[in-house]
Amino acid sequence: MNVLIIEDEKHTANRLAQLLKQLDRNIKIIGFLDSVQAAVQWFKEDEENPDLIFQDIILNDGNCFEIFDQIEVTTPIIFTTAYSEYAIRSFKLNSIDYVVKPYDITEIERALNKFHQFKEALLLPEKNLLKQVLSTTPLTTRNRFLVKKGETYLSIDSRDVAYLESEESITFATLFNGTKHIIDYTISDLSQQLDPVHFFQINRKIILQIKSVKKINTWFNNRLILQVTPPLNKDVIVSRDRVKKFKEWLGK
Repeated sequence: MNVLIIEDEKHTANRLAQLLKQLDRNIKIIGFLDSVQAAVQWFKEDEENPDLIFQDIILNDGNCFEIFDQIEVTTPIIFTTAYSEYAIRSFKLNSIDYVVKPYDITEIERALNKFHQFKEALLLPEKNLLKQVLSTTPLTTRNRFLVKKGETYLSIDSRDVAYLESEESITFATLFNGTKHIIDYTISDLSQQLDPVHFFQINRKIILQIKSVKKINTWFNNRLILQVTPPLNKDVIVSRDRVKKFKEWLGK
């Protein structure tokens, strides 16, 4: 499989290439490009056609969307970025997935698996294509959060998040280690972005990770009250209209 890497940081590009080769020895890196200009030139000159592109969003002479404003690229793309706010826009292009830096081999493997699922779906009879595509993990599954702490940015793995809560229109993520961070998304947004296998919105203001649920008791008006870890300084209530789905979620 031929892979083109568009990334302006040489050590980052080399790290990505190393991980790809580690995951699949049949992968051939056919080029490293470091700018919008170089990428446009590559495609205009009809160089060797890649099967897959790993595309950094922020390059040294602009962002990658400037490439697609100038030329049409039909090759499947996996976007890479340290800035998760660009992810949603990337899905409007020919995107299979996106990976938030710093690179993690499990995230790269997940993205490659989605690419292979995509390829297999194209080979299916038309009547089975929609079923196969819908059975894959949604592209909008969020695996990391970029948060600011003072003058520093941190990349947080969603698996480290115990729960998310809204307080006075501000969304906070509490990690299993007890630390708390402001997240620039609403609870409603996050309920659509997080992996539904691991996260569930129990009411208008709280999303829980399944490992945070320690004890479940019945509550009045056919609701449930939960004990979670780390402890939350308020009642953690599953609203009545979500109780059935919450029980189903716990039993999956």
